[in-house]
Amino acid sequence: MSKFLNKSILNVKNQCPLIHNITNYVTVNDVANILLAVGASPVMSDEIEDVKEMSAISSGVNINVGTLNARTIASMFEAGRIANEKNKVVVLDPVGAGATSLRTNVCKELIEKVHFDVIKGNMSEIKTLANIFCKESNDVDGSQDAGATKGVDVNENDAISEENSAQNIMVVKQLAKAVNSIVVATGKFDLISDGEKTAIVKNGHALMGKVCGTGCMMSGLLAAFVAANQESSQSKFEAVCACICSMGIVGERSVKSLKEGEGNLTLRNKIIDGFMFIDDDGLESEAKIEFC
Repeated sequence: MSKFLNKSILNVKNQCPLIHNITNYVTVNDVANILLAVGASPVMSDEIEDVKEMSAISSGVNINVGTLNARTIASMFEAGRIANEKNKVVVLDPVGAGATSLRTNVCKELIEKVHFDVIKGNMSEIKTLANIFCKESNDVDGSQDAGATKGVDVNENDAISEENSAQNIMVVKQLAKAVNSIVVATGKFDLISDGEKTAIVKNGHALMGKVCGTGCMMSGLLAAFVAANQESSQSKFEAVCACICSMGIVGERSVKSLKEGEGNLTLRNKIIDGFMFIDDDGLESEAKIEFC
């Protein structure tokens, strides 16, 4: 790993970036707490008149479409517009894109009208977006069902595996090129690409999938990591890699520390607690990342 990647967490703690979240109300408390744990400063605001000022003063904006309604949709577009105008970091979590037309269409329009530094989703959500924005690419399956999403979870047919990793890497890379964003596809292992560079992260544990909110926490963390490490496109890419590795490392540590009779709620708390104690030395020594 590079020297800069080895400072990613320290930069978050030193800068304490203000992260404005318009996020899933199911997990809003978890997102706030994990941002506090890593050293960032979270604010949750989705009233459009408040959003206009909050996005302007924040270091980064996290837009998560997990619990859409007409009021918050308008606020998402306004937050993204202002963040772009003020050169702030913007992250999109396209929760459930491909499951319903509302979610799919809102995500499509957001990407058309807002530039996102990072787009993070499961492989079904990423395929749905790739089928919209990469129609001319021979590397993307353009069939109607290619990105079908199982509610807010990945369709079993899309889940990242050793067998389909090469194809899925190409989809992630093509989408990143098409929308000029760093794209992250999460799963058994995680795929990250800016359209040129690609990384595979193999940290994490299957039990993390039993915790409601790990994905939402991740999108908030991505905004914080990138906001604190945005000197160049390379530093942003490395910050995304550091963030994804960190979540996986904390998850591994947390599962390992579970005692008999402890389950997913305990694991959630341990993951949040873990971000108070992970540092760049731990990131450097425990990250399982390959660049291709």
